[in-house]
Amino acid sequence: MEDSRPAQEAPAEAQQWPSAPLYDLTEIPKSIAELDAGDLEGQVRGNFWRSARWCMDGSAILSTTEDRCIRIHTTNDNSSFDTKSFQQPDAIHSTLWYPSASISTPETFCFVASIRDTPVRLIDGNDGRIRASYPIVDHRERFIAPHSLAFNHTSTKLYCGYENAIEVFDISSPGYDQGERLKLVYAKKEKGGQKGIISALSFCPDYSGTYAAGTYSSTNSVSLYSEDTGSTPLAHVEGLVGGGITQIGWHPLNPTLMFIASRRSLVIQIYDTRDLSSPLSCFERGGSSNQRIGFDVDPWGRWLSSGDEDGTVRIWDLSTLNPQPIFQQELHQDAIGSVQFHPFQPLLLTCSGSRKHLQQTFESEDESSSSEEEDGSEADTSKEESGSEGVVSSFVTGRWRPLDATMRVWSKEGSSVHNEGGDVAAQGV
Repeated sequence: MEDSRPAQEAPAEAQQWPSAPLYDLTEIPKSIAELDAGDLEGQVRGNFWRSARWCMDGSAILSTTEDRCIRIHTTNDNSSFDTKSFQQPDAIHSTLWYPSASISTPETFCFVASIRDTPVRLIDGNDGRIRASYPIVDHRERFIAPHSLAFNHTSTKLYCGYENAIEVFDISSPGYDQGERLKLVYAKKEKGGQKGIISALSFCPDYSGTYAAGTYSSTNSVSLYSEDTGSTPLAHVEGLVGGGITQIGWHPLNPTLMFIASRRSLVIQIYDTRDLSSPLSCFERGGSSNQRIGFDVDPWGRWLSSGDEDGTVRIWDLSTLNPQPIFQQELHQDAIGSVQFHPFQPLLLTCSGSRKHLQQTFESEDESSSSEEEDGSEADTSKEESGSEGVVSSFVTGRWRPLDATMRVWSKEGSSVHNEGGDVAAQGV
């Protein structure tokens, strides 16, 4: 069988690692590039961004949107976007860059995607072709789409989290019956184990093979595992808040620090893995809904950044773990799905939009149209749409849009191209 594993990057001695980029966190950044999800080609109106992530060297951006489309973006002098769109057959559960993905090396320029009711796919970043498939099949012979994905630190194995289990694939061996299933719970009534959908996976950066897994369950659990011990947990995290884990991250230079974010939670919790009985500190942010609000730690471990439901970006100093952010600015007018530092340049990537504002906009427009229509026919239609299918109907009619559905690159250098999201105002640094 042909080896589907992307070629490894060049030897470390042949590469020159750049110095850490210098950020000015005392000034309001400028939006130097912007792309509105409503301007993208597609049949869905009211489209918005769910996530946007730079690849390893920052040469491309991998994004997902509400219209079930995965896109690859490259920038021209960081001022505009060139976009390739790869439409998917169903809802997108998760996407992940190959760890050494770079547009300059076609062999590694790829990503994995979990699409509902389909096998996990390794997709080429240039043309969207499927390089390999990794099926997860349940006892009724249905495909399972994992909710979380993670590569181990040798980039040879792919970990896929779903309900009560983790499937492990050698990426060089795609196809049926190739995965190793780690059952975290063997029976529904069994006591113990990690029950629920595995919604977050993240490997510790110390190359020990230790990784953390979090669930969407009501118990809101996070456990540590090792590649060497299979489904037997090493430790359990206590004192978690919120209604389900959405992201787990690690300090890149201090592998004892672990960061945990949850839905319906106003904080990012910080744990020392040497004592998991309670959090070491907490960073406050707005996040009371079920929407995933991502955070990012810069590659040098200096700062942690996160957005919130109101469009505000906060940055905290990880050298002190002070709960007070050193940067706090309103950069969008809607929920910010993800924030990420550029690996090597003083740039910040953000994307925004939410289904909540689609529903609110629908209701406000419904009241206005109802009062203006003389025959009441449109009011009757609007009342039908404003029920459980209101958001879906708004996509079809094209009458409703989120408050802010933009992906932006921010910098202290260069001129602002667009600022439709409104002026930012200093709120203290």
